[in-house]
Formats: sequence, C-alpha cells, structure tokens
Amino acid sequence: MKNIRFYAFLTAFFVVNTFLVYSFLLTSGCQSASTKPSSDLSAHGGPSAAAQASLSAEDPGFIKNSKQITFVGPRAGEGYFSQDGKSMVFQSERHAGNPFYQIYLMNLETGKTDLVSPGPGKTTCAWIHPSGKKVMFSSTHLDKGFDAKVKEEIETRKAPQKGKYAWSYDEYFDIFEYDTQTKKYKQLTKEKGYDAEGSYSPDGQWIAFASNRPGYTDALSPEDQKLFSQDPSYMMEIYIMKADGSQVKRLTTSKGYDGGPFFSADGKKITWRRFTPNGQIAEVWTMNLDGSDQKQITQINAMSWAPYFHPSGNYIIFTSNKLGYSNFELFIVDVEGKKDPVRVSYIEGFDGLPVFSPDGKKISWTHRNEKGDSQIFLADWNDELARKSLGLSQKTISIKDLSANIQESDAKEVVQYLASESMNGRKTGSPEELIYTTQIAELMKAMGLETQVQEYEFTSGVKLGDKEKLTFKTPAGELSLKVGVDYTPLSFSKNGDYPMAEVAFGGYGIVAPASDKQPLYDSYKDLDVKGKWVLAFRDIPEGISNEKRIHLNMYSRPHHKALVARQAGAIGLILVNGPNSQSTQKLIKLRYDGASSESGIPVLSVSDEMAEKLLSTSGRTLKKWQDVLDTGEVQNTGLKDIKVAAQVDLVAIKSKGHNVIGEIKFTQSKSSLMIGAHGDHLGRGEGGTSLAKQNEQGQVHYGADDNASGVAGVLELAHFFVEKKKTGQLKLKQNLQFAIWTGEEIGVLGSNYYVKNLKVKPTAYINMDMIGRYRDNLAIQSVASAKEWKSLIEQESLKSQVSLTTQDDPYLPTDSMSFYLKEIPSISLFTGSHAEYHSPRDRAELINYSGLVKSVGVVKDIAIQIASQPKSILTYQKVEGQRSRLEGRTFRLYLGTIPDYSQEGVKGVRISGTSKESPAEAAGLKTGDVIIELGGTKIENLYDYVYCLQSMKANQPTKIIVSRSGKKEELTIIPKLKE
Repeated sequence: MKNIRFYAFLTAFFVVNTFLVYSFLLTSGCQSASTKPSSDLSAHGGPSAAAQASLSAEDPGFIKNSKQITFVGPRAGEGYFSQDGKSMVFQSERHAGNPFYQIYLMNLETGKTDLVSPGPGKTTCAWIHPSGKKVMFSSTHLDKGFDAKVKEEIETRKAPQKGKYAWSYDEYFDIFEYDTQTKKYKQLTKEKGYDAEGSYSPDGQWIAFASNRPGYTDALSPEDQKLFSQDPSYMMEIYIMKADGSQVKRLTTSKGYDGGPFFSADGKKITWRRFTPNGQIAEVWTMNLDGSDQKQITQINAMSWAPYFHPSGNYIIFTSNKLGYSNFELFIVDVEGKKDPVRVSYIEGFDGLPVFSPDGKKISWTHRNEKGDSQIFLADWNDELARKSLGLSQKTISIKDLSANIQESDAKEVVQYLASESMNGRKTGSPEELIYTTQIAELMKAMGLETQVQEYEFTSGVKLGDKEKLTFKTPAGELSLKVGVDYTPLSFSKNGDYPMAEVAFGGYGIVAPASDKQPLYDSYKDLDVKGKWVLAFRDIPEGISNEKRIHLNMYSRPHHKALVARQAGAIGLILVNGPNSQSTQKLIKLRYDGASSESGIPVLSVSDEMAEKLLSTSGRTLKKWQDVLDTGEVQNTGLKDIKVAAQVDLVAIKSKGHNVIGEIKFTQSKSSLMIGAHGDHLGRGEGGTSLAKQNEQGQVHYGADDNASGVAGVLELAHFFVEKKKTGQLKLKQNLQFAIWTGEEIGVLGSNYYVKNLKVKPTAYINMDMIGRYRDNLAIQSVASAKEWKSLIEQESLKSQVSLTTQDDPYLPTDSMSFYLKEIPSISLFTGSHAEYHSPRDRAELINYSGLVKSVGVVKDIAIQIASQPKSILTYQKVEGQRSRLEGRTFRLYLGTIPDYSQEGVKGVRISGTSKESPAEAAGLKTGDVIIELGGTKIENLYDYVYCLQSMKANQPTKIIVSRSGKKEELTIIPKLKE
C-alpha cells in the first residue's frame, strides 16, 4: 500500500532518473502480486535467454514457470486470489476516460475480466469475500470534485518531464462492498480521511484496514499537525471492523505509517508494515487480532513492506530494497523472525507486492518493466525450497487440504508431500519414515478412521564394534592393521576371535562349473586351504573374453566367494582389489546389503599395500600375480611363513519400522476388506536395488510412482468411504481397513509382520503399488489367488474408464504376496514399469494424476462389490508360480520355495511357503521350514541357498535338510527345468 514519505525518499535517490521513479510510483497500490518483467519472459512463460543468463548463476528456483496474466492498460497491480483460487481481483488503468485505477475481477480459468468498481473515482486495495459473492475495495467515486482531478491528472501525464510523484492519500477514499449478484454497492466507512488497504478475515467476519482518520479527529500537537500536513500517511494506523462496517477498533498507536494489514490463513494473526516516523525505513510486523503481541519480524533497516503470510502460516513474503535503493526484490522470513530473510526473486528492476494462492503453490506479484509499465504475473512457488532455506519443517498434509471426493488435486497433494526433497527418499526406519507415518496416522484420524500405528524392529545396518583387530605375521615381523585404513570387515562376516593361522593365495577365489561353452574354472584346484585363511582378488579376471566374463560373473560376488572358501575348509577370506582393478575404492565399504545372516566365516577387505605383505614369500608381487590371472589362467599357492589372526566385531544396527492401519466400521461383524500400499522407498539409493546412473549416485530417490502414488490412492479411498458412511450414502456389510506399509523395498517387512501377528483374517486384500504412470492399461496382478477375481474384473472393465489387463501369478515382490501366503485372496494394481524406476528421476511431476484417479476408481468399485456382501465372495486358491522367479530370475532350475526375506537371526533359509505343484511342494516342504542343507552344502543364509541352486542338476533327486519346529527333517527334492 502507499506511503508518501516512502516515495519522497525514493525520489531523493533517483533524481537522475525521475521517469522510472515516477513510473514505479504510479504502479504501486496497497499490496500486489510479484513477478518477472514482460521483457524478460519468453512466449513459453519462462525467462528469455537474456534473463536466464543473468539468473542461472544464482537463482535457486523459488519462483518457476512465471507468466504475465494482465496486459490491458499501461499499469495493473495488487492481484488477490479468491479463497477457492479460481478468481483474482486487481486494479488496472484501463477504463476509458479515467486515468486512475479501477477494480476488475478475473476468472483465472477462462481469463474473462469484469469491471467491479463504478468507473469514476480513484480506486485501490480490493479483496474478494470468502463466499465469493462480495468484493471489497476503496474508492473516491463519491467525491464531487473528481472530474477536476481527472483533468489535472491527464495534463500532468502529458508533460514530457515527469516531476516528483507520491500516492494520493485522498481524504475521500472510503471502503465499499460490491455484491456480485445484485451489482449493488454498500459504503462501509464514512469517516473523514483515507480508509483503504482492507482485507477480509478467512471466515469473512472481519475486515482489517488502514486509515489516517486520527489526523482529522484527534487533537494533534503542533509538531504532529505539521508532519501530517506534509505527509498524510504520518497518522496512518491499523483498524479492524466487522464485515458490515460495525464494531470498528483501532489496533496500533505508533507515530508513522502503519499499513497493509493481512490475516494469516488460520485467522489468528495480522501482518503489516510499520514505517519509522520519518518514513525512511519500514519493517515487517505481526500481531494478534485484538492488537496484542505486536512483534517486529524483520530488522533489515531498509524499505521492507507489503508482507503476506504463506497459507501454512510458517513464513511471510515481503518486498524490500535491502540489496539497493533501486532494486526491490522479494524476500521470505519465518513468522518468528528467528532467521535472516532469504531472497527469492532474481530479476533486475522492481518486483513487489507478492501474494500466495490459497493452496500455497502459486505466487502472484507486480513487476515494473524498463518502460515503467507494470503488470501482474503468476508463477509456481517452491514451498519445499522455501522451508529448507529458512530451516523450517516440511509442510504437512492437512485434512483441510483434501476433498472427500477422489480427485487429482488431492492425489497430487499427497504425492508431492511424500516425494519431496525433505522426505529424503523415505527409507524404512529413517526419521523421515516416522514423520510421514505419524502424519498419515493423524490424517486418518482427522478423516474419522479408527487408527493405529504398528511398530516392528528389524536390522537396518551394521557398524564396527570396539574389539576389531587384524594382525599379520610375516618373516619381516608382526604387523597390526588399522581398521578403516588398512582393512575393513564385510557386513556379512562372521563375528569371532580367530587365532593365528596360515594363509593360502587362491587367485580370484572363484569356482564356476563347466557349461556347454565354458570349461570348469576352479581357483582352489590342488590348493589346500583347510584351517587356513584364503587371500583372493575381488571381482573377476580383467583380460578374459566377454563370454567367459559372463560365465564367471555369476560366481564372483563376495558372498559366493565366501561360500566356496568355506566349502573348501577355509576359516576366513581376505579380498583385495589389486592394481589392475577397475574399482577406485581402496577397500570394500562396510555397507549393509540386507543380509541378516552371516557367511559362516570372517570376510575381510584389505588394501593392496597390506596384501603385498601377505604375498612377500610367494616370489611374485601383487601386480605380477594379477597380470597372470587376468589372462584367464588359474594359479594359486600356499604362502610359507605367513599367518593371520583376527577378531571380528560387527554390531547389528536395529531400527523400527511403522505400519499405519485405519478402519471404518460399517458393521459389528469382524468381517473386513483391506486396501493397502507401501510408503517406504530407497532413501538415497544406499541399498543394492538402486538403478541410479553414475551422475545420480547419492541423490534422493523420490519414489513418486513407487509408491507415493499408491499411498495417495489409499488415502483418497479412505476419505471417500468414511465420508459416504457419515452422510449415509453408502451402507456396506463389511468393514474397510486401510494400511500404509513400510519395509516393502527391503523384503515386504511391514506387511509380513502384520500378517504374522494377525488375529482375524480380512476377507481379501487389494494392493496398490506403482499406479501413477498410467499409459495403455492398468494391470491387475495375482488374480489367480481367488477364482472369482476375474469375474469381478470383467464387470468392472465394462464401466471403467481405463483399460484393464490381468496377470495370474500371485508370487509378486510386493505386499500382496504377504497376504496371499497367509491364504488371503489378494490382488495388486500396477500401471507398468518405466525408465525412472528406482532412480532419482521418479519424481512427482511425471505422475499421470488423471490416470491415477481413474485407477483408484477401479479399486473403489471392486471394493464396493466385495464389501456389499456380509461374507467373503472370494475363494482362495493355491497357485503354481511362474517357475518361482524369486529363487533367481536367471537360473535354469527352480524348486518352488518362497524365501522369507524378513527372517532375522536365522541360520539357514526360512521359507514362507511353496508354489503349487512345485518340486518343493512334492518334497513335503512346509511354511516355516528352515533349509539348513541342500545337496550336501551347508546353508547359512539366503546367498548360500541361491548359489547352490546354480550348481544343481535338473530331474536329479537331491537331499534337502530342514529344521522344522526345532527338529531336523531330511527330505528329497527333484529340481525342475524352468519352462
């Protein structure tokens, strides 16, 4: 809003360029929306090449995709959104015969603009009532001397040399209300003096405004009277009154200009700008609605004005010339003023008078270009970056942000929340996981669901203990190695104290059976390693053919090398890169890879320098050994007078995961249908399933499709169904449960924990995992888990807006499998894989929100069909899996076992079940069995089991030993070839 001292102050500094100062002053109203100049914007709504060049070095991207939205007339400004965000009221010089601002209402969806003010008079500072049926503004149209002022203004603007200009605090300015339906006006203030700068409270009951009426009504001292005569803004104060103009109350009493009051979105606070009595400095302030707790927020000592609350109430945006008298930019500051303000606009010239859209996702402001013209601009606002820059917590999802209808804007709200930078990839057990699960639990409660958070413990990592030790004994003496510098244990290494023992060199430590095209490769041929440590190169020989590389690669993982070393009788394995290695890492990092079982022997990584000491009696250097081996030749040797002792002390890091489960009670029956999705993702890709490109390593894996999309679907359905129950529009005969799981990305831990502790089975489970990238069809998987699924889908397909396809296999690496293995009919919805899967590129802006909503509609319809019946209409079926892909997708053989990936502290491999008509089922394996030996090989962990499968022969009976209820059971299994 205006301040005559402010403009006089500017003019004093811009005597050389009076035209630009004059132009700026003409554009300034009560408050306005900020944006980039039209000359700096391309036709596509972004900065032009010249502007972009000036921005690229420093603009962090608070404001993006800006576009000009007003064009008519030389000047427009002060755009304020309606409460539904669909309209904007603004002032513009475009009315024929009147050079002053008039008030216009713009439909932001169609662009249609209507005149609101009468036409004559000066007008400013408009605001739309929350009901959308009234518009408030200030006007002088009742001034009988207005015609003379118009003529004077027109003549003034004709003059080639522009003089000093200041906003007119015309004493005829009063506040009016315009009824958009009756087209009638109502005068709300009638006091002598300038009444303007009004805004409605969020509930529409109050108006905050500014007035200099004390200059006309109060008994002023001679000094105050002199200052008021020179500057009418000197006596400006903040007032509040009822929306009908009654119950007027003064809130400020400070000398100098107090103006531009705006309410916070919750209606509890007012922010405004307060100038010093001399008008040269302005700061941002806040107070309560009754005028109490007046607090200065900024301490910039510059012109900081036009403050406006972000809808979250967490921070305020304002205009300031902190960077220079001619450079007005936009800044944000936290509502407590604890942090330094942060600059958010980066275009030269005047950017000021900013406002946010009601949802906080858009920003509008007034920009003056080089010619002195001003117009309103609109852009996307980066709330996440704003919060990060101010050290504020991530924006939460509020029930008021969501509609009870299933709609795109709601889904987008949820996806953008979960797939935000501050969620840091939502890794299971992370602080971010607890944040979002707590938020979702609160949201479900606010919706009206009976909600619980289920906590479970799991191993999330590994760290070094205090007793780590490694000692080499060579002819040159004994050497103690430094952990983390000279060596490090691998995460699956067996803990323990290992006394001095001999060492053998085993080349690359690989045993790969012969194939049709490749001979046997055996690093242990003719090498005695019983009771010894084995030193071996990591990876595979560097100089071999591509065919041989493919053959050996399958057997080159450290887990497999540990297995064959153990089978050969070694007591420990030491791995070294070697000088020919492509790896730039000196040591293999101690990084938890999800294996909760140890390898059965200690496995260590040592530096090349330390390995040289172990090879000191072999007659060759590390380099010469590797050169020979890299040709594909197999060589090994015992190492005379070389011994190793070690103490391995690895400590498992335990974390807690959290499931959120909400229920809508439609009946007293315990019968219920459950709908769920997983909310966890990959963090920054620390695990082995990240598909990040080289230049994306360590970046946040946002997981918008996987699986913020599914979570959005669950919350949309929960809100929809609870509202239908409240209003009596839907009466179901089964209860509905809604679940958000964690731990899916590391082995369906959350859903597995839930079903293991389940007291009453749901009649069915519907899973949504990656439903955000609809293109050609929506796949409904696991339909063979009940014979009635296809019939339900057939009915839905006829009325659905999406193309449906079905897949039978229930053995899916997602949460639906946990329910299927519990003999609960389950399906999972999936819109397909894509190039962004498990990478930092899976972002919210790539989601097809229209397709997501349509997919959720399919679940809604199927859920109603099921829950409309008092008993289950689905009959569970045990299904033959697709040759048990969970045993290894590249293997020729399969057994039909389904490993339990959530097992903790189990020696061997516990199975969750067997697929129908599989070798495992025929052999008599049962859910809960722990496989401890296969084909004569001791099974310590899942890796041992998987590698054993590679060496087995089809159709040959093989001994398998399991631990069942604490007792050993010996069975015979006949592996089959995959079809």
